[in-house]
Amino acid sequence: MPLNLSQPKRKTAISLTPLIDVVFILLLFFMLTSSFVPWRTVDAPLAVPSDKTAPLKENDLVVLTLKQNDQMVWVDGVSYSLSDTSWFKKLVIDHENSAFSVNAENGVNLQTLMNLADRLKESGAKTVSIANAFSSKDDK
Repeated sequence: MPLNLSQPKRKTAISLTPLIDVVFILLLFFMLTSSFVPWRTVDAPLAVPSDKTAPLKENDLVVLTLKQNDQMVWVDGVSYSLSDTSWFKKLVIDHENSAFSVNAENGVNLQTLMNLADRLKESGAKTVSIANAFSSKDDK
């Protein structure tokens, strides 16, 4: 019987170190290139109004109009600044049980519309409607 002096073949193991390095480099790349802006959500319930809610009368609706992206809002033909927090608080107090409807003319961007809705909610408005904000006069 011949004597076998050769070493037994060892399995070659695949090193995972380079793979882990690449994964960490990709993770670092995506973490550094992404922007960490907090996501904002709009509370827009899709449920049908219940029968318990009374229909709004025409005088219970306050219409605010955005004509341009100039941070001005129009109410009853008078313009007010979006940064005037005291006016918004007074408007909400004066129309405590009213709904606020926001209309926007062509050219107004969504950010300006949301700034107005945020300002109304911050001032204590209970009902703010932007449902038909961008509808044209031809749709009516």
